[in-house]
Amino acid sequence: MKKIYLIISIFVALSVSAFSQSQRFVLFEEFTNASCSPCAAQNPAFDILLTANANKCTSIKYHTSWPGTDPMYTHNPTDCGARVAYYGVTGVPYAVLDGTPVAGGSYLGAPSNANQAKIDAEYAVPSAFDLSINQHLSPGNDTLHITMLGKATAPISGLLTAHCVVIEKHIHFTSAPGSNGEKDFYNVMKKMLPSAAGTSLPSSFQVGDYFVMEFAWKLANVYNINELSVVGFIQDIQTKAVHQAAITSAMPITGVYQNDLELSSLKNLLPSYCEPSFTPQFQLQNNGSVPLTSAEIKYQVNNEPLATYQYAGNLGFLNKTTINLPTINFNIQNNNTLKIFGVTVNGVADEYRKNDSILYSFSMATQSTLAATVLVKTDNNPGETTWHVKDLQGNIIANGGPYTQSAHSYSTNVDLNFGTCYEFTIYDAGGNGVCCTNGIGFFKLSSGGATIATGTAFGSSQTAQFYSLSNVGLTEPDAASFSVYPNPAWQKATISFTNAAKEQVNVQVYNMQGLLVINLPIQEFASGQHEISLDCSKLNSGVYSIRLTAGTKVFTEKITVKK
Repeated sequence: MKKIYLIISIFVALSVSAFSQSQRFVLFEEFTNASCSPCAAQNPAFDILLTANANKCTSIKYHTSWPGTDPMYTHNPTDCGARVAYYGVTGVPYAVLDGTPVAGGSYLGAPSNANQAKIDAEYAVPSAFDLSINQHLSPGNDTLHITMLGKATAPISGLLTAHCVVIEKHIHFTSAPGSNGEKDFYNVMKKMLPSAAGTSLPSSFQVGDYFVMEFAWKLANVYNINELSVVGFIQDIQTKAVHQAAITSAMPITGVYQNDLELSSLKNLLPSYCEPSFTPQFQLQNNGSVPLTSAEIKYQVNNEPLATYQYAGNLGFLNKTTINLPTINFNIQNNNTLKIFGVTVNGVADEYRKNDSILYSFSMATQSTLAATVLVKTDNNPGETTWHVKDLQGNIIANGGPYTQSAHSYSTNVDLNFGTCYEFTIYDAGGNGVCCTNGIGFFKLSSGGATIATGTAFGSSQTAQFYSLSNVGLTEPDAASFSVYPNPAWQKATISFTNAAKEQVNVQVYNMQGLLVINLPIQEFASGQHEISLDCSKLNSGVYSIRLTAGTKVFTEKITVKK
């Protein structure tokens, strides 16, 4: 299975008084095919030109599905297809110089249009970035590890994206794999990481801002591991202009600054709390060029007194460690903020302050009545789903699953004690929630008509705290069982509800301006659990309110539509 690990550190706004731009490294992207006769006619001279200018440019060759057989296309049709669509390529061979050339004139089109003058003109245009790439194979030679670092050397803005592309520099066949007679192919695209979409960068960089990316790619469809290399480039996805490119270098990448820590990957926290304490966990990474041996880190909740964590160790460049803060007790408010930030690195002030702070906002937990309801609609692997409700002493007061029926709704009432904080957790042994390839289900924890937690694609687990504060009575089954899934929705959503008696039911959908956009015909339903299909295909992306009227009772849920 392919595994990709991505760590990104991207920050902006470092004030300087002067700057100097970087030497551009030119990128050619060619679309070709092993059964294309014009490709066989033009590629040899094109490859000779590229080789003669290896100190000025590099290339990526995307092998298409047309006009005929090409095994290199079948190895990665997804990434190739995405780049074909991005440039609107309709025929091969087709070559592009730096996306949208800055100084080279119009697009190249046929590779035979490439010449030394075009390369020299583009090479002469300064770049706003330095870009460096390192790579190494795992000890088992089955995974390629990549590090890419980009640094702004001039102010720049736009819809910027970083691309990391694994290539095979030379593939030789003893007999032609297609019908055009070509046996030698160069810089063939094997994989774009993490995908053909690349990684979004900030819309604005100032001098000294930088990003670091790390990937690991499980090798697939590689002819010769000794020919593997990596091309990286920074592109404005709107204008298609490539601002800088680079190819793997033997020169080790080092930090932009000497003493520079990064804080990221905050974990072990919930979106809301009724128990005013937690033990946050985060990742400390050394982005500095010298080993990180000590760091002073401050943290606080709201405006309460600052606390200090002292790190001592030995982290090399891009090495990281997990920090477990001690339990933090605080006075909970309706809206709260946890702040964690670095102060010193190796006894001196952190030299790049844009990546050493974490802010986390959370709220007070939802208040319930003396009863809650857990509604689970299973996917096609019901045995993977379990849940429990615990008090804060760890006592399980209710639980459910594993279930036996697929695509079935299970409803469980949970009796609660007055004035108690509870924690609900739902688990999926398959690691993908009640969702997606296993069919779409959902869960909903509710009380007194209020939704405490709901989800579909929640991964391995999802947790929520809630507390009971009043004894206003049991939740009505109608309110507890009204749910909409999946949420967010794309083309279609399902409204699930339970009514205690025979009633007429009407469903209406309103946009955020209060305008009625969908009004389903009134239907009569017998008592029991029912589902209504809602067509979202004609709705624009956004948030909508679904209003379900059952007899004299009215219930509402918000749904997000994504296109």
